[in-house]
Amino acid sequence: MVQDSGSGWKVSADTHKEMLLALYIRDLAAIEPLGALSLAPLSPRVKPAAARELNGVSAGELRQEWHSWWESIIADTHPDIDIEREPDFADFSDSPSLQHLLRAHYGNAYTWTQRRLGEYQEYALDHTTEQLALLGQLFAERELEGKNVSQMHLKLVELPLAERRAWFVEPDTVILSQELMRDETLFRSYLAPIIDLLT
Repeated sequence: MVQDSGSGWKVSADTHKEMLLALYIRDLAAIEPLGALSLAPLSPRVKPAAARELNGVSAGELRQEWHSWWESIIADTHPDIDIEREPDFADFSDSPSLQHLLRAHYGNAYTWTQRRLGEYQEYALDHTTEQLALLGQLFAERELEGKNVSQMHLKLVELPLAERRAWFVEPDTVILSQELMRDETLFRSYLAPIIDLLT
């Protein structure tokens, strides 16, 4: 995790291993979006190899179970999965379709997630300092406009998503594509309104 701060405000940027794992499972099983926070597919693309394992009933159940899991990750109410070792998946006993899919594909999901975590470390070395400096400018601009940015903590969750954009998650989190930083104008266009909303 990288952090920066100013006159009372704080910004942190990191990736999220459980979100990575959940999104891999989503794309692997071709689970359709549900609700407002439907993130873009992962990049590199995950082949939907598990989709053919599902019939209509189990696909519907899996979709509901996955979305419940995703919502609990977003709300930070689901117990963390220790991706360093294969879990017993007891926390998924009330989601049998998801539990079965995780058990069947955990090895590949683990390998994929570990690669993305490694890539993020390299990405963070190249881009995070620049990104935090740009966010610092955005906060400074709001202060010059007379807005109160003190006591504000903005959490950035950077993920390898195929679409360059950001998704705001109340109360103070922004999920964004790692690629978004490559376009400073686009980055500003997503983050400035969020900072305005929070001030």
